Amino acid sequence: MSETDGKLPVSVFLITKDCGRWLDRVLEPLADFAEIVVLDSGSRDDTLVIAEQYGASIHHQEFRGFGAQKQAALELCSQPWALNLDGDEVIDETLCAAIARLVRQDDPAVVGARVRIRDWFIGVPASKAARPIRRVRLFRRERGRFLARETVHESVQLDTDGGRVLDLPGWIEHFGVESVALRVEKINRYSTYRAEQDLARGKGPSALKLLTVFPLRFLKSYLLRRAILSGRRGLIQSVANAYYAFLIEAKKFERIEERRLGMHRPANKR
Repeated sequence: MSETDGKLPVSVFLITKDCGRWLDRVLEPLADFAEIVVLDSGSRDDTLVIAEQYGASIHHQEFRGFGAQKQAALELCSQPWALNLDGDEVIDETLCAAIARLVRQDDPAVVGARVRIRDWFIGVPASKAARPIRRVRLFRRERGRFLARETVHESVQLDTDGGRVLDLPGWIEHFGVESVALRVEKINRYSTYRAEQDLARGKGPSALKLLTVFPLRFLKSYLLRRAILSGRRGLIQSVANAYYAFLIEAKKFERIEERRLGMHRPANKR
């Protein structure tokens, strides 16, 4: 394993658009990482100015869906390890230290690591007693890729080939849904992406799911994932999660009806 100027041989890669409100907090903990790659798709705020201040390698590409965009960012990385963050996600000290230990040990049997992600909402993080979302975010660069067909809810496809994927302590703190307005905006945008993705894969609308998805998704979030422990914020988030799932089914039905009736649909913009 080689390190650049004593830094960790990790490329941190981010896709961005108008992330200036969070980006300083995102990049500040990354000083010990050898490379920061930013692939921007048309920011109009101070995203690029902040990225430059932290020595990031900045690139530009029109948004092509989250899977394709992250794969393009990954291909710009040069270090043996890759860490994927969004422009509104901050790693805490515990996770940063755990990443450093794993990379420095460089166990050849370890190909990646899952991390816990926690939403902040109306100024407060979700309860740590709730069931966290875990995602593979750190991996050996040559063993991972993103699929272009995953226009939303993309995840790294990891070639484990008998290798191990570890669970790391610490958290990624997610600030991109910190207000009701941001949550609603993302629900509307992401549900459109997801509906189109499902239809492209032959997953059409279901009358039964349209009826049942809202209550089932609410109960899953509020009780099974223990959002109830986050008080009224957890209640609001659970309703939002259920509404998101409902909108996916509603938009699939809408799209099928538009095609049947020959209705014009305006192009989507990220």
